[in-house]
Amino acid sequence: MRTILEQLAAAAARWESLQQRPAYRLGGLVLGLAFVIAVLVTEPPEGLSVEGWRTLGVTGLMAFWWLAAVFPITVTALVPLVAFPALGIASMKATAVPYASPLVFLMLGGFVIGRAMESVGLHERIVAQLLRSEAARRSPRARLLGLMVATAVLSGLVSNTATTVMLLPLALTLAPTEVEQPARVRSAFALGLAYSASIGGVSTLVGTLPNAVFAGVLQESTGREVGFAEWMGVGVPFTVVAVPIAWWIVTRLLVPKTGGAGGDPPVAPPWRPGERAVIAVIALAALGWLFRKPLDFGGFTVPGWSGAFGLDGLIHDAWVAILAAIVLFAIPVRRGSQTSFVLNFRDVEQNIPWSVLFLLGGGFALSAQVSASGLTDWLAQGTDVLASLPPVLAVGLVCLGVTFLTELTSNTATTQILLPLLAAGALRAGADPVVWMLPATISASCAFMMPVATPPNAIAAQGAGVSPGDMAIAGFALNLLLAAWATVIAFTVAPMAL
Repeated sequence: MRTILEQLAAAAARWESLQQRPAYRLGGLVLGLAFVIAVLVTEPPEGLSVEGWRTLGVTGLMAFWWLAAVFPITVTALVPLVAFPALGIASMKATAVPYASPLVFLMLGGFVIGRAMESVGLHERIVAQLLRSEAARRSPRARLLGLMVATAVLSGLVSNTATTVMLLPLALTLAPTEVEQPARVRSAFALGLAYSASIGGVSTLVGTLPNAVFAGVLQESTGREVGFAEWMGVGVPFTVVAVPIAWWIVTRLLVPKTGGAGGDPPVAPPWRPGERAVIAVIALAALGWLFRKPLDFGGFTVPGWSGAFGLDGLIHDAWVAILAAIVLFAIPVRRGSQTSFVLNFRDVEQNIPWSVLFLLGGGFALSAQVSASGLTDWLAQGTDVLASLPPVLAVGLVCLGVTFLTELTSNTATTQILLPLLAAGALRAGADPVVWMLPATISASCAFMMPVATPPNAIAAQGAGVSPGDMAIAGFALNLLLAAWATVIAFTVAPMAL
């Protein structure tokens, strides 16, 4: 088994290298356009409109370019702006509207809040507090658990890539050295960091892009809004269980129970300028998200503040995120003899991944037209086989399929393609779309076998020299266990939270 997984990892690395060749991009360009042309010159099948047929051509083009990485995924996300007006599917104005979805601005606000945490060093304080126990100083395994919990907490607000980059040097310092195989133990600390960064992104709506894709597609398909609080009702329970599972797998494979010197856990630094202000803004934003809509606790209901101010239906979680972002630009701090602000735009401009906002918008634009043209209903016929299976088995197969597919493809692109189909298939089968869509969304963030699967995996492989075999073995086991846990979440926690 180990040899097979190592060979798969090597093949994935060769495929990633192939994608960088000009001939690969040219070939992918030609094949994608050929598919669109073939659709345009043929009649639509029975039961599908001309607009739906043409939308299928654009969808196939984007799916191929996304999954095969012919172009950078954000470039492919701009295709609807060109293709839909040119093919008579939708006007430029109608196509552009989803690129300004409130969920896009929610992610933007989350990025700004995360950058503020980094700029004042708040992430260092969080890590230090979670590693302060005596057990973390004595036991390598306890030390790794503390690191993974801290990483998951940070990854809920800061991108998993940035979290991994920030904490990798610390992870390698904490790894014990006086052990039989120090290189493998270093790998364990790097893997634990990478895995918990991906898992922690599931905990909040802004933690990773597939979460926002889920919220957008669900609202487009059913009209149901998923707010920050509702998502945390699912994401936090998943993360709370998934992090210990990942820790258990990594430690049993690579980390000794005791012994071996390693760097001492970090000590909380003195309070720095602006740190308390950022904590206050984050706390107020969290309260704004949690109590924006009424919360039903069974015996009593806490009214939402948006309704109390007569703003129900006008306010979105994105409003809270953008307000918090604006406030962070307005808070003055004194550093030495100079007064500046918690954030300055030049720093934000250089450190926020603006491109992913267009990626989200492109996915929403595609999803909106796929739904409006009737294409989802037509394609949903292909999901009838899932409806014929026992519900738990059907959801489990979806989770496994998405998990292993995203070992080689973008998790955001995968969810943008699959979630509209799962939503339509569930409605066709008379099932709750959440039960099919939610575990698929979670599973898209749970690809742990290959360095190319996620940026945290790649950073761990390159920055810590993690062997493909170690990552493949640990990742394969974790893929299976978390696919099962996502399935359990879909049938237990999700109905109550969403």
